[in-house]
Amino acid sequence: MNFFFELIDVEPFVYGLEFKNRINLKVSKGEHLCVVGPNGSGKTKFGEMLCGKVPIRAGKALFSFLPSGSGYVKDKVIKVGFESAYTMADYSNMYYQQRFSSTENEWNSLENKKMPTVKDLLDNLNGESKSFWIEKLRLEQLFDRTLIMLSSGELRRFLIANILIKKPEIIIFDNPFIGLDVQNRKELNELFKEISLTQQMIFLVPDVNEIPEVSKTVLPCKNLEFFDKMSKEEFLADKSFQQFIFEDKFSSSGTLLEPYHSLNRDFKYAAILKGISIKYPKRTLFENLNWEIKKGEKWILSGSNGSGKSTLLSLITADNPRSYNMDITLFDRKRGTGESIWDIKKRIGYISSEMHLYFRENQLCKKVVASGFFDTQGLFRECSPQQFEMACRMLEIFGIGGLSEKPFLKISDAEQRIVLLARTMIKNPDLLILDEPLHGLDPINKKRAKYLIDMYAAQEDRTLVFVTHNSENIPSCITDTFKL
Repeated sequence: MNFFFELIDVEPFVYGLEFKNRINLKVSKGEHLCVVGPNGSGKTKFGEMLCGKVPIRAGKALFSFLPSGSGYVKDKVIKVGFESAYTMADYSNMYYQQRFSSTENEWNSLENKKMPTVKDLLDNLNGESKSFWIEKLRLEQLFDRTLIMLSSGELRRFLIANILIKKPEIIIFDNPFIGLDVQNRKELNELFKEISLTQQMIFLVPDVNEIPEVSKTVLPCKNLEFFDKMSKEEFLADKSFQQFIFEDKFSSSGTLLEPYHSLNRDFKYAAILKGISIKYPKRTLFENLNWEIKKGEKWILSGSNGSGKSTLLSLITADNPRSYNMDITLFDRKRGTGESIWDIKKRIGYISSEMHLYFRENQLCKKVVASGFFDTQGLFRECSPQQFEMACRMLEIFGIGGLSEKPFLKISDAEQRIVLLARTMIKNPDLLILDEPLHGLDPINKKRAKYLIDMYAAQEDRTLVFVTHNSENIPSCITDTFKL
């Protein structure tokens, strides 16, 4: 065979989706294809089809490494993405705050002993290259930690190692750079070059700037339509075609909703943290940290992967149980003076990459957005018609009104991300905390989200804390920086 795999007049079958053309594609051995297109264009479904998770309605998929050229590809083609953590640990029996409960005193609790550590998971794998990839991806330092305790960047390193050790015929990386800081992105690009010498790879990315250096050919797609394969050089040179693929239909006519909760907004400081220290077994995140956030300020919180950004934010949002033993003041009220966690959350809107892992209720998207009124991970109480109307309106403001009646777990990861961002902002909170909110979004959705964040920040009495590793994602409203 003069190909590694080939698709001949292939039409994927996905209930509720209609692909606009049949896919014809031939990929050679050592050719590391990159599928490029906006959110919802069909990239993830394409990858799932190659893995055998999405059936083929018509056409034929041929693989040189299968005896008959076609057949069952289980374990031979593997897709790795941020959601892959679900296959290694039962997140359905975990809750978001649990990752912050594993303190020195709780480390050996019965609850935590039930969770496998990184070392436990790696011990279950066999492969000649295991020790090489463990060292290469610096996993020794993570051995004693459970998946729930890993930052998004650390989790990504572990997921990549887990797949490389299994050594499939093809690895499909979905959004490979998500959650990584500049240095780790650079290291991952170099790692891909090394992997490419022995391993066939495919990449799925929502932005031209996310194409890995090792990939030399591109398969563009848009609105469930796949175009002819072309060289990366040709694709990057054709600006008009790029503009067609990432067509800018964004309109800045959307407006935020009025605050849902009628609260007393007569406060001077949104948050004051004094002498904060966080230590875990064998590591210290920060010691004697002080931070004052005045009402109306717009902050960016920066720091490398694993520096403690998410942990610091968990102290403000009261998701971290240790926050009640620390000198923290929120909205001019000292933490631990009788307020409930719901009193705290009522004034705060918060989203993070880690929190995304715990939204496993397959409810309609409008219900997920409406759950933001009650600060729950899913809707478990009766909503008024007005609240549902506001939820649907919020989805329209974010440009995804068509998803309101669709199940949350049936849409793409990026679309889920936008739904959760709409949930976070629906009550127009006093304090908005956005931890990497633009993860995995295409250029147009990033533009829309940044516009709406700036619109929120234009309200003088609203306070913002924004986290990102990418300077291009920083909204224009930012005026202050806090670095870990």
